[in-house]
Amino acid sequence: LATICVGFALGQRFSFQVLATLLPICGGVAMASASGGSINSAGVFFAMLSNLAFCCRTFCLQRLQRNKLNQLDDLAIFFNVSLVSALFLPGLELVVEASEVLPAMQALVATGRLGSFAFDMLASSIAFFFYQFVQLLVMSKLSPLAFSVLTPIVKAFMIVTLTLCYGDRISVISASGIALSVGGGYLFTRAKSVQKKAEDTVKKST
Repeated sequence: LATICVGFALGQRFSFQVLATLLPICGGVAMASASGGSINSAGVFFAMLSNLAFCCRTFCLQRLQRNKLNQLDDLAIFFNVSLVSALFLPGLELVVEASEVLPAMQALVATGRLGSFAFDMLASSIAFFFYQFVQLLVMSKLSPLAFSVLTPIVKAFMIVTLTLCYGDRISVISASGIALSVGGGYLFTRAKSVQKKAEDTVKKST
């Protein structure tokens, strides 16, 4: 939904059929994650803010690629973005969580878990690095809306995978949500194909 709003603001338009296919996708993901914990207003607000920032990445990346003054390839763009994040995010984290960082570090030292924490942090950072790099490559190949549709479907599968990994039970609602979101993804690809054919026909006629 955030991608649609940003797309409309930037002048993009989507057919009714394409927009309709987003309903089963969003509904399916909501069903799949229904047992994932309680919902509160602060969590909803930050989730919406995260989704808005997330969808803007695709628009910004593709606008940068279309800029004739841009001399960077996808790899260079990724490392420049990573560098900017590495410079700014630690300061922001200290502002937000400074009161909790020092006591947490002292507790790790006192319990002798500082080494294992550092190893887990390093492994997580490496995995996240490659995750973001692959995402950037995918973003450069797909439209912003197609990428936003792909992401929740992948996350729905991640919910099921992690549920199995940690031994939790998969409810019928969650399984139905996965099936619904996958079906919505297929309908989305069909609707996008029809829309593209219609746009190509209009271009040829003009």
